[in-house]
Amino acid sequence: MGYRIQVETSGCLNCGVCMDVCPVQALDMTRPERPGVEGAGVFGRPFEWMMEFPIQVGECIGCGICVRECPTHVVLLDSVDGATPLAPRQGPITRPTEPAPNWQPLSDTTRESLRPARVSPWGPAFQWNVAERPQDWQVWRSMVTDSRRDPIAPCQDACPAGTDAGRYVGLIGQGRYDEAYAVAAEVNPFPSVCGWICTAPCESACRRGTLDEPIAIRRLKRFAAEQGKLPPVAPPKTGRKEKVAIVGGGPAGMSAAYYLARLGYGVTVFEAMPVPGGMMAIGIPEYRLPREVLREELDRIVGLGVELKLDSAMGRDFTLADLESKYNAVFLATGASRSRKLGVPGDSLPGVAPATLFLKQVNLGEKPAIKGAVVVVGGGSTAMDAARSALRSGASSVTVLYRRGRAEMPAQSEEVEAAEHEGIKILFEAAVTLVEGGKGDKGVTSVTYMSQRPTGLFEGGRAVYEPIPGSDRCIDATTVLVAVGEEPDPSILPAGAGIETSGFSGIVADSAQATGRKGVFAGGDVVSGAKTIIHAVGAGRRAAGSIHEYLSGSRDGEAEIMATVRIPKAPEPVLTLDLATRPRVGMELPAYKPGSFAATQPSLEPAAARSEASRCFRCDAVYRCEQVHVKSGRGPGDGPAVHAPDQAPAVVGRSTPAKSVGTTSITGGRD
Repeated sequence: MGYRIQVETSGCLNCGVCMDVCPVQALDMTRPERPGVEGAGVFGRPFEWMMEFPIQVGECIGCGICVRECPTHVVLLDSVDGATPLAPRQGPITRPTEPAPNWQPLSDTTRESLRPARVSPWGPAFQWNVAERPQDWQVWRSMVTDSRRDPIAPCQDACPAGTDAGRYVGLIGQGRYDEAYAVAAEVNPFPSVCGWICTAPCESACRRGTLDEPIAIRRLKRFAAEQGKLPPVAPPKTGRKEKVAIVGGGPAGMSAAYYLARLGYGVTVFEAMPVPGGMMAIGIPEYRLPREVLREELDRIVGLGVELKLDSAMGRDFTLADLESKYNAVFLATGASRSRKLGVPGDSLPGVAPATLFLKQVNLGEKPAIKGAVVVVGGGSTAMDAARSALRSGASSVTVLYRRGRAEMPAQSEEVEAAEHEGIKILFEAAVTLVEGGKGDKGVTSVTYMSQRPTGLFEGGRAVYEPIPGSDRCIDATTVLVAVGEEPDPSILPAGAGIETSGFSGIVADSAQATGRKGVFAGGDVVSGAKTIIHAVGAGRRAAGSIHEYLSGSRDGEAEIMATVRIPKAPEPVLTLDLATRPRVGMELPAYKPGSFAATQPSLEPAAARSEASRCFRCDAVYRCEQVHVKSGRGPGDGPAVHAPDQAPAVVGRSTPAKSVGTTSITGGRD
């Protein structure tokens, strides 16, 4: 895999800007093979320029800077399978050994090569940053720095909370663990939690994955949290008289509390459970998220002056009107607590239970008795957690039934591998059709399922499956744990509250997280439906920004939050990138101990963490670094580039690149 830079040469100006701005020197400009016309003195003949058009001579990291900076929008970036075809470099500079007896054309003596160090193409007059050009007509831009928006690395763009992952990965590579931890925590009050259990959308977007494998960003975040120390939180610059009530002590509610407290507001969090943390505390087993990790991060939030009231449920212990009479704003973050039913005959039998209820009992120390064969229905993280917890709670066997294929399973691949490693059987393309019980009211005895196959059609981006006639199978079961999705429960809202709910019962809120009732905001799973912890963290921060705007009249509340929590960026004048193909750090399968809920996934050793961090392309900083050195990999750092077997040497002329076959365009010719 790799990135291929292509140029529509018919529209190229030969300006060389793309070559100048490429941080890893992956581009050169072709040179004429025939003598120049500088001394010919004949007009009307084709003019052979010193530079013809850009060609790719080194491994590309996919940053897209050349695409953004091209004045005529003719640079394209594609991902390709296999090794990226590279052209030979066009240098070197050749000079005559003897002084020329008279004047001679420059092209006879000079064939400019790539420079050993890249500096700002604009010289010392301006601080160069990559420009955004949302309109096609914006060919030439103002050189005023404030008019530009710096490009964001794919990992940061993919993170719902906007974590600057590349930056803390780079700091880990330099051994600066305290700073790395601080960067991981600046926009996320739960960096340690996410280091253990985040679904890591940043890794799916990682550009390194196009070369070999994505950076192990989540594991590096956990490493930074374990090795580093956070500086004390500075007290808010302004103590505000307004008070905010937050209903729900999960990741969205506690995230909002954290940022509102940092802005100086008095915050009270009402949590219905006897412990704070929401599904982090009652829905995720301890072997995946140690309780002391969660407790430390919750304590840090409460330590800012946040008041926490446990065993306090809205609708039972207080009403929305009660909160409105005492607080200046209310944020509803009650999550998605209602489990969906199977919707097949027998799904109400004794022994059929929501997986979330079972996990709640496990995590609150109730030690539910599980005996015999257990069937878990579903394919997400909740299903994997329930299956592995059932095995630890005494089940003789555990089988997971998932109605789609393995590749479409919402659970992370490592969770699925760990479950199988522990002896859990997973049946794919298996849809439950019936739950049977014994005579009278003796509970579950078996589960019937039907095999499915893909139809080749897609709906909402997912493959559509159909049942295979005559494929019914029956397996024994004494307990069925249902994990087919959770949805919000709007029963906490009083009648006539003026707060709209959607078709799946979630609260309707606008882009500012405001509901239809003045001063009442909502966010997280109660609005979006069941998502991930990092999604909830981002929603909590957005809600805090909107509440700040509502209470203070601020024009951009989230920008004020960022100004409060951001760690200043120190300049990195020199970067060294490793473009040699290297596998990412290995992930050991957990050592399962029957009956034990102890965490088993080992931490990274410092040497392994720094080695893994050194694989990062540093997309967060490479665009503004004056000198970028390619340590290893195909291209200028390794001497002459190697041709792919089917790649002919670059030729002079203006031919349009051949249409790519089997490639996927990841960056177009327009911003």
